[in-house]
Amino acid sequence: MLEYLHDRTEASYLVTDLATRIIEEESDVITKLRYIRRTVAYAKDAVAVEDAQQLRLLMLDPNAAKYFKGAQFSLHDGSYLAVSAKNTEGHLSAVMSYVAASGLVFAHSFLEFVLESVLRMTRLCDASAWLGLISSKSIPVLTLLESGLEPAVEAKLNDFVTTLRKESLLTKIDTLAKLLKRSITTSNIRDYTYDPDRLTGIDTLRHDLAHHRKKDYTLEQAESDLVYLYRTSFHFLDLVVHHYDLQGANRPKPGTGA
Repeated sequence: MLEYLHDRTEASYLVTDLATRIIEEESDVITKLRYIRRTVAYAKDAVAVEDAQQLRLLMLDPNAAKYFKGAQFSLHDGSYLAVSAKNTEGHLSAVMSYVAASGLVFAHSFLEFVLESVLRMTRLCDASAWLGLISSKSIPVLTLLESGLEPAVEAKLNDFVTTLRKESLLTKIDTLAKLLKRSITTSNIRDYTYDPDRLTGIDTLRHDLAHHRKKDYTLEQAESDLVYLYRTSFHFLDLVVHHYDLQGANRPKPGTGA
């Protein structure tokens, strides 16, 4: 049933499309994180000097004097410099945390995209495998009479896929496991171990970062988590490629026909 939905050629194109994007995305995001870390390290002293100068000018401004009344630091003994340096350190750490959080949220979103893409590949190779997932969905008799069995089943399948896109990352992973009907813990990706607990932790972390519940996430932590997420993307792609015996293929460029 639903064999008319099969398109192994498109699935092969998706293999190459996804593999290319995973490599490019990981390289791009990790490189940017490292550049941010280097930039902050090189600029830290210059920023600290500029911040100290701005604080000094503010403290000398008669209109701002009231804000420093009773302060435990002053210009006369230079104690304001330590306060300014601490403030600079805090702001730079916050900037790096924001960048780290943004990188994780982006990589998490990309992994969801990869999962939705490999799930699409399973439909292109064997749409009937999805029937078990929608078997509890009733189809009105009138719909069957008007459109026929297969179109009615396809409509139910499309509804299920639309709903699945709104589900969590972990639900999508569970769906893939049910479709492949095998353990998803091992693949052919070198130096990689699928760790559902770590992935669950990253999923929770992403939620906390997105809602500003965690503010001490570092670039070093982010780089480790991002590498794991991109390797996980390759892991799921590899599972589908070997399950359906797919080969990658270059998608024809528009207008060339080849």
